[in-house]
Amino acid sequence: MDQINKKILFYLLKDYRTSQRSIAKMIGISSPAVNYRVDKLIQDKVIKKVSLYVNPNFYGKYHAYVAFKNIKDWEGEYVFKVNCLEETNVYEIEGSSLDDLKKKIDIMSESLGYPRMVYIPKQQPYNPSNFDLKLVSIMKEEPTLDTMYLADKMKVSTKTIRRHIRYLYSRNFIRLIPEIDLTKAGLIMYAVFTHNVEIGRKFFARQMFREISDDTAGIFVNVGDSLEEVKEEFFKFREFDKDADLMIAIDYSVS
Repeated sequence: MDQINKKILFYLLKDYRTSQRSIAKMIGISSPAVNYRVDKLIQDKVIKKVSLYVNPNFYGKYHAYVAFKNIKDWEGEYVFKVNCLEETNVYEIEGSSLDDLKKKIDIMSESLGYPRMVYIPKQQPYNPSNFDLKLVSIMKEEPTLDTMYLADKMKVSTKTIRRHIRYLYSRNFIRLIPEIDLTKAGLIMYAVFTHNVEIGRKFFARQMFREISDDTAGIFVNVGDSLEEVKEEFFKFREFDKDADLMIAIDYSVS
């Protein structure tokens, strides 16, 4: 996998809606070249599929991130799952309340053992309109539909669709996630959990494609070219937060 393809994958991970023209400009190649490479990445199953991630807050629920030693997989429900190199699985789970979340973590602990990490970010559940519920339902079934087709299905203007989608993205309620074969891509995807959010945001800015944080803690999800590079970056960051945790992904999936 060459560096150009890796850069394309990074920008698609950061925001799959980014236009190929914009990616071409950032990388310094032509739009048709980006189009060809993206099609080839899909054809070669480097990009296995594209899924719509929906933040449980959108449905008026709460969510948490919890990591367990991967002695066995969790057979129950989850929103998002990451299998990690360090014999760890990370799950994003949802609950109807904070108490419900804690009960679910206790149930998982009975089966999987004591959690290695628990992070429940500060959050505000949302009360979605029927329109947004229907829109998200359609997008969940067909994540890559463009606004014209969505507008046709919803019987409204494309302007209305764009406005609603912009709002949902701005609130971090939805996100298009390409599920990438990390081995084929030659990418190392890793997350760092830290209580030093401001420094983490600056430190990982160059390689970060997703941040989940509040004013007490955060998870920064990044990509690197090699394990050596990732370990070097992490040990440098440990100078700012000696208690930071590193999780290196083998694969991941959206429920």
